[in-house]
Amino acid sequence: MYLENLTMISKIDDLISFFKAHQYEISLGIFGFLLAFVIVKLIKRLNRKYPPGPMGLPIVGYYPFMSEDMFPDLTELGEKYGDVFSLKLGSQNIVVLHGAEVIKEAYNKTEFLGRPPDSALAILNPKSAFFGGNFHAWKEQRRFVVQSMKDLGLGKTKIEEDIMDEINHFIAVLRSHNGEPLDVKQPLSPSISNNICALIFGKRYEYDHPERQFLDKNVEQEFEAASQTSLDTLFPWMQKIPVAKKLVSNPHVENVVKNYTSFFQKKIDEHKKTFDPSNIRDFIDRYLVEIDTQKDKNPDSSFSEEMLRSNVMDVFDAGSETVRTSIHWFVYCMAAFPDVQKKVQQEIMDVLGTEKQPEYMDIKRMPYIHAVILELMRWKSIVPLDVVHYTLADTTVGGYDIPKGTTIIANFWNVHHDPRYWDEPDKFKPERFLSQDGKSVVKSSNFMAFSLGRRVCPGESMANMEMFLYFTSILQKFDIVFPEGTKPTFEAKLKLTYRLEPYLVCFLPKN
Repeated sequence: MYLENLTMISKIDDLISFFKAHQYEISLGIFGFLLAFVIVKLIKRLNRKYPPGPMGLPIVGYYPFMSEDMFPDLTELGEKYGDVFSLKLGSQNIVVLHGAEVIKEAYNKTEFLGRPPDSALAILNPKSAFFGGNFHAWKEQRRFVVQSMKDLGLGKTKIEEDIMDEINHFIAVLRSHNGEPLDVKQPLSPSISNNICALIFGKRYEYDHPERQFLDKNVEQEFEAASQTSLDTLFPWMQKIPVAKKLVSNPHVENVVKNYTSFFQKKIDEHKKTFDPSNIRDFIDRYLVEIDTQKDKNPDSSFSEEMLRSNVMDVFDAGSETVRTSIHWFVYCMAAFPDVQKKVQQEIMDVLGTEKQPEYMDIKRMPYIHAVILELMRWKSIVPLDVVHYTLADTTVGGYDIPKGTTIIANFWNVHHDPRYWDEPDKFKPERFLSQDGKSVVKSSNFMAFSLGRRVCPGESMANMEMFLYFTSILQKFDIVFPEGTKPTFEAKLKLTYRLEPYLVCFLPKN
């Protein structure tokens, strides 16, 4: 804490010195900015087709009035201004999509498929095809990633067998605690991450392996520090001023990303040394083949070793974090709702019994478990605010004009808790996803856990498989209860995902 205070004092001293040395230029710049701010606001108010919204303050916009979680504030603003509204956060013009209909309308238009050049995820991975602003690269890389996952075994038995092998290791760790209170996040993080390692590197790691621990530590630190509303994303111009850049940058995160990048490059180099195009072992091998294939026939190709490293980082981060956070919520909610847990376990006994390992195809015979998974993803939306979009051209949505270069935020939390679409939306009710006879799942078009349209998560199929197999395997083997005296609070914070605060739970082996 002492060192952190010294660092902050040093940054403040640097800022004061900078202001003193450039007092005239800064005063003139502030006056010009305020004048431009007033003119822009007047123009927007005269243009009735631009989405309405709160005025905010000069320079910082509405940022000072937003809480850390942000999505409850946007939900409240949406109730006041409607399903499409605007606000300024820092120097960024934001349009928020608050209702299901306008999100569907927007996400079905090519003009809304861009990514802003200064998003938080693009800062963490500047060459990212999935979170950066290169639209051509995104189209090429997404097509390849989806096809590669199929070729490597998704939808067949290969990936499912790898996941079940990993789940068996995870179950053994839970059993070794003999029902004592456990922070399940500790073994869950390496377990979920190992599924991505098997896909990318063709191998899993023991939980105490140094490389395994390095990866887990870096993913955790990266996601704890990242935010879609960090100062460097809301005030990108500060990156161009040396002293100001020091104020908004996070050297710790930069170091994490640097170490992360070096690790993945090392793995790529190892693959190149043993590469055999006739024996494709994993995603890295398949990508190396594609680089050679594209080199001669497509001079504008985005395939390169640098893009391979970027893809590996994106797949690893997204695949590890979202599924891990989802299952972390599942475990907590089963302890919080023991009646639901009993119904899930009864369905498991009816279909699988005590010994038969679950297979993903079993989900068709287990509608209640499927409904519970869907309801958990709706009720505690893991990604309450979709990864920001960016308009590629002037366009419209909900009857409003949206200029080119506008950052778009879709409020999935509101959609998942809107009484227009859901009966008693704030209650946990798995039955809402079941047919009247309870024998089949009825999925609503207003369910947006994996986004929608062409930017839908490319790992949705694998994530669904993982969640079902982990959830079913855990409840087949254990009763989940809180330690004596613990009451559920559902306390969570929004980072890039909506994360539960640390908790303890007991896994009691079933007879």
